[in-house]
Parts: sequence; structure tokens; C-alpha cells
Amino acid sequence: QCGSSCSKPRRQLRFVSVSEKMLPSLRVAASRAPSTCAKSMVMQQYRGYKCSVLGAAGGIGQPLSLLLKLNPRVTALTCYDVAPITPGVAADLSHISSNSTCTGFTGDELNKALDGCDVVVIPAGVPRKPGMT
Repeated sequence: QCGSSCSKPRRQLRFVSVSEKMLPSLRVAASRAPSTCAKSMVMQQYRGYKCSVLGAAGGIGQPLSLLLKLNPRVTALTCYDVAPITPGVAADLSHISSNSTCTGFTGDELNKALDGCDVVVIPAGVPRKPGMT
């Protein structure tokens, strides 16, 4: 019985053993799966990404650019902003020892900054006005 108020009989659990003939094929399949998965993961980790930050001179764009510069998967970083200090931000970032290059763009150079990018991050926005929270 399954309980005091229930009159249904309990089901018996049946354990089925894997036959000895199936074990070798299961072992072969299990040994192949991780190696294929591991190879694809390794290839994805070695792939280099070209990233662009649009709004790189702002309060969010600068630390975001720093994190992207330090990421081992990023091989090229372009920083763009309408502010004229963006090439200076990129010059500061280029002094960081990593495997990626960093270039700064400003003004009408948006097409150059986006050329060949795999990832584009846009932290740009309108600064808060007095009274905004």
C-alpha cells in the first residue's frame, strides 16, 4: 500500500543490468565524446576576437575597455567616442601588457573603428542632468 488512505498497491522498481556485450561499445562512445568536445572548446578559446567599444571615453566605457584589453580572447580592441580624449584612453590601454592591440578613434572615424569587428559594445549614453537620479 502507498499510504494509509490509499488502496493502490506500490509499484516495484526493477533494475535492469547492462549486458556485457553492450559495455565495449559504450566505452568506445564515452571515450570519443569528451575528446571531440574538448577539441572544439580548445579551438574556441584560441580564436581571437576583434572588439570595439563605442563610448570608450565615458565613466563606464573606460573600465569596460580595460577589462576587454585584459581578456585573453581579445586580439584587437578599438575604442571610439565623440570626446576628443579617446585616442589618449587608447594610448593608456596600449601600455598594458597583453596579447591585444588597442587603437582609438574619434569624430568621423566610426567606420574605421567598426571595420572587421566581431563584438561591439555600446556603453555610450547621455550624461545625467541636474535633478536626475
